[in-house]
Amino acid sequence: MKKATIFLVALFLLMGIIPMLYAHQNTEQSNLRKEIVKVNYIDARSAYSILMPYKSSAGKLQLVRESNMLIIEDIPEILEKILSILKEIDIKPLDLQFTVDLILGSMFTSSSPNPSAAGTAIDKKIESDPLIKELRNLLTYESFKRLDSTLINVQDNSRSTQRLGGAGLSFRLDLQPRYIKEEDGDSIRVELSLSTRQYKKDGSPLSMTLIDTTISLVSGDRSVVGVSKLNGGDKALILILSGVVKK
Repeated sequence: MKKATIFLVALFLLMGIIPMLYAHQNTEQSNLRKEIVKVNYIDARSAYSILMPYKSSAGKLQLVRESNMLIIEDIPEILEKILSILKEIDIKPLDLQFTVDLILGSMFTSSSPNPSAAGTAIDKKIESDPLIKELRNLLTYESFKRLDSTLINVQDNSRSTQRLGGAGLSFRLDLQPRYIKEEDGDSIRVELSLSTRQYKKDGSPLSMTLIDTTISLVSGDRSVVGVSKLNGGDKALILILSGVVKK
């Protein structure tokens, strides 16, 4: 008898709670607000992953890949929080500008008495470059010549491909920068590779990587990225890079 009474009490309580739960859910659903938001600067998929943990149990977050949009539906206070987070992460990437110098160094000059040496004319302007002066203390090259100098404009976290060369030489530079804001100073972390194309005996092309590295630059600084020897070491390509954040 006692068990039957307890069961009936529990049943009545449950019957009272279920309508309350439905009423609560219906109230939540009626309070939901919907916003369709265009994501302007980042991939909407990245924004979707970041924002998902912030929605409420009653909320919905939908991704529209084709138009890089999000459909956000939630209670007003949660929706406002999600929109404020999206505003912080969906910002225009920084514009960065790099100056690339490609220098050819040679152990011989054009006036060298060695007839077998493919000499390089002396470029006095290059040889007065502070970085080249430092390199002369480390390398055994007698002359230096600028093959190419170019400006590259690229957005933060974007990839740029540039053709460099001169005097019958052609190279491909791939560059991808990432701006890093730190307490002790901002820097630009750059992943880059310099490659050239050669041909096998059968005429098929072969890509050869000459420099493949990652370097950190302080905005405005100029640095030697890498040195790649050519012709058995008689010549070398020297890649110099500087970068600034465009205002």
